[in-house]
Amino acid sequence: MYLYNIVVGIIFSSQIGVGVFGNSLFLCCFGLTLFRSNRSRPMEPIVVQLMLTNTIVLLSQGCPLVLFHLQKGYFLGNAGCKMVFYLHRVGRGHSICTTCLLSVFQAATISPSHSRLGKLKVRILKFIRPLCLLCWTFNMIIEMNAPMYITESRSVNSSHQGGLDLLYCHRERAPKELTILHSLRDIFFVGCMVFASGYMVFSLYRHHQRVHHIHSSCLSPRTFPEVKATQTILLLVSIFFTAYCISCGLTLYKVYAISSGTCVVIVATFIALCFPTISPFLLIHRVTQTSKSCCTCW
Repeated sequence: MYLYNIVVGIIFSSQIGVGVFGNSLFLCCFGLTLFRSNRSRPMEPIVVQLMLTNTIVLLSQGCPLVLFHLQKGYFLGNAGCKMVFYLHRVGRGHSICTTCLLSVFQAATISPSHSRLGKLKVRILKFIRPLCLLCWTFNMIIEMNAPMYITESRSVNSSHQGGLDLLYCHRERAPKELTILHSLRDIFFVGCMVFASGYMVFSLYRHHQRVHHIHSSCLSPRTFPEVKATQTILLLVSIFFTAYCISCGLTLYKVYAISSGTCVVIVATFIALCFPTISPFLLIHRVTQTSKSCCTCW
């Protein structure tokens, strides 16, 4: 069992270290790019928000598990559990909102000028920063009641009935109204994300059909960067959606299963942290301007 705790601690330590390094590297590259060009693209604030949110999720969800397995005990207490879980919930909710905004605004960017979405393109892009701030405020308010249902681990206080054992803390069953509110938020933003992704796939297919009969020298130089950015965001959304569905499925299994070990929580947390770990490296690799800035810096 001692070896098991060490292995789990090393795995999550490595995942957190790689993820925090990737998000920090992307933010540094973004700062250098902004300093060199003295201007930012419309959707770059959303990407910066996503990198900051990834860091919060990695630290608030992964670090407690690392310390729990390496220290072999409960260390947070009631106050620590409430604070860490609140940061985790806000970061998780903001990650869903930010990824949704990224896919919706990219869908608006590549939409034809004569379409309804294309006509609203300029107006929509002006609301990026206010919407980012609104997402932070919305998630901070909607998760205000979350710390009320977090206590020390069930192993410490055996009076807890039901809920979800997070190993380092215990989450009691929240009222149905609060659960429904959180579920509606997730369903709405994930639904918008999927709809925008489907629209982008359809737009890329139509673009491929149009340019199939046109010589590449006749294409605008801006065509390929927009297509590449759209493909990158589609890949990001696919990774997020896959990790989200698997993590939610494992969490529901842990809640409603009659007997389930701690491995379910560990696997669900590892999968949930895959997106904030992978996404910065994907953006650094696929976004042309950021990659060139990093190469120039090195």
